[in-house]
Amino acid sequence: MRKLALIFLSVVLAMPLYAQSKAVGQEGAIRRVHAPYFDRDIRWAEAGLFWFGRVDPPGSPGQNYADVRVAYNAEELVIYVNVEDYYIWYDTEATPTSDLTQYDAVAIYLDTAYDRTVFPQPDDYFFLSDLCLYGCGDRSNYRQEARGMGTGWDSAWQGTWTDGTWASWFVNPGPNDNQWDYGWWTYIHIPWSTLGLSNPPPQGTLWGLGVRLYDRDAQPPAGSVAPEYWPETFNEGSPSTWGELAFGLTVYTPLSALVQGTTIIRHGLTGTVEDAWVGGGGNCTGGHEGDPERDNYGGDTSLYVENQSLIADFTCFSKSYLRFSLDAIPPNKTIISATLTLHHWGNANWREAQPSLIWLLTVDEGWEEYTLTWNNAPLARENLTATWVQVITPENNPGWPGVAYCWDATQAVVEAYAAGKPLSIALYTADTNFHSSKYLTSSDTGDWNAAGRPTLTVVWGETLATLRKEAQPVAPAGGQVVTYTLALLGNGQAITLTDNLPSQVGAPGPIQVSGGAQPTYDAGAHRLTWHGSPGVGQPVTITFPITVEVSGPQAVFNTAILTDAEGTVSTSMAVFIVDARQLHLPLVLRNW
Repeated sequence: MRKLALIFLSVVLAMPLYAQSKAVGQEGAIRRVHAPYFDRDIRWAEAGLFWFGRVDPPGSPGQNYADVRVAYNAEELVIYVNVEDYYIWYDTEATPTSDLTQYDAVAIYLDTAYDRTVFPQPDDYFFLSDLCLYGCGDRSNYRQEARGMGTGWDSAWQGTWTDGTWASWFVNPGPNDNQWDYGWWTYIHIPWSTLGLSNPPPQGTLWGLGVRLYDRDAQPPAGSVAPEYWPETFNEGSPSTWGELAFGLTVYTPLSALVQGTTIIRHGLTGTVEDAWVGGGGNCTGGHEGDPERDNYGGDTSLYVENQSLIADFTCFSKSYLRFSLDAIPPNKTIISATLTLHHWGNANWREAQPSLIWLLTVDEGWEEYTLTWNNAPLARENLTATWVQVITPENNPGWPGVAYCWDATQAVVEAYAAGKPLSIALYTADTNFHSSKYLTSSDTGDWNAAGRPTLTVVWGETLATLRKEAQPVAPAGGQVVTYTLALLGNGQAITLTDNLPSQVGAPGPIQVSGGAQPTYDAGAHRLTWHGSPGVGQPVTITFPITVEVSGPQAVFNTAILTDAEGTVSTSMAVFIVDARQLHLPLVLRNW
């Protein structure tokens, strides 16, 4: 038997204005991690990623290193911290009042309003996970939380964040024994309800984020090690010093421009390219067996990228760093697109290896190709784009130069070019699998394999002045006021805006302008005109009300025109419907 149900739908249309991106090319930019969204179970090999800390040699108390993976779904935010720590210590007799910061623990700080205040507010939260959240009796004694109270932290606040949160270790032979261990990890699950939310934040939302890693390397009262933290500006009592958590992957739209040329940057072809890898490489020689303080591989013909969840295999973790000079790109141009191409020639055990999602991350300047080591390598500024790199097997091996893979480097190049600096990036992965190492060709490969060297292809041109116009409301009644908004972006040239207003509306009311000179209105021609020379990408917004002088139903069209000094034209049309009639459309649902 079938049942039919009618659902009446009404549709409202709106045209958005420009979405503003963050400022680029500035010193001291805030570190940011983009957390991907997962429909159900989180796939940690695809998580957002950053790192901090260093690895001191065993033998005495020393600093630790942490990879931090971040992801979320409809139920919760989850942060997975994987810690390289040679000496594992936890409080065997923890109580609700124990100071867990005197042992191995990690604390997460969230600024959910992203108001970056000087002191913690009620929208700021603190969650601490101790090393021992697995097999240590009452697990609640190894977790702590607090909420901002305007002047500091309210440690009496209780949040329901503990479900699923746990920690464990990989030790030799056990914790609390001053014997050489490997490290530990924790998964911190924070339900949205704990933060007063019923759903995850919309994609594109920014929160403040800070991480603090506590460490003990010997029997109390000795052995306490100074905490590590991210970002390096972090102060637990001041959200204004924290980094950024961005929900969803980055979306970057370059300025509209007319293509004028393409610059290909590759060692031996155009420009200067420097690269090096740090860590264990293809033979897992870093970490315990190598020297993270001194080992440098700036002259290697290969680059390596690897990560996994088992911290005991830290000896295999590898990152690669690359720097491309952008001097060959003509000055004062607009970057339209940039593509990084690397060639993959091999991997670890191909019989068991899995594909790896490799991130392109912007990093700070200051590193040198032949002095770069694991411990002095710069932190990530932002994880921007990622590319899946497949496994090479004897059956699909194409031979030299290998398999070409591409990363979208547009945003990274735009930022570096605007700052007048080289492009400086790292390649790393949140992979969790064994045998995940991917072998890539470096710029030091021989001329016989020059085609396999890292290559940056940049398309550039002249910025186009662009225009967007909208009308609100989109369905007014006769005699009602409608607000027109014109948003334009400059291109560094003199530009003219002409807006011939429709005959169905009256003269404009008070005209408000942001970012430019005041327009003029010609009552005889019923025309608004504006002149200016805003810089490249500089926004100008013009807003004014008009009164609808007709009845309907009828559509009122209005096209504004923007012309630059070279005669290039950009147009935008705004439409509203006077006395619109609402139309209800039946939707038929078929139930069997």
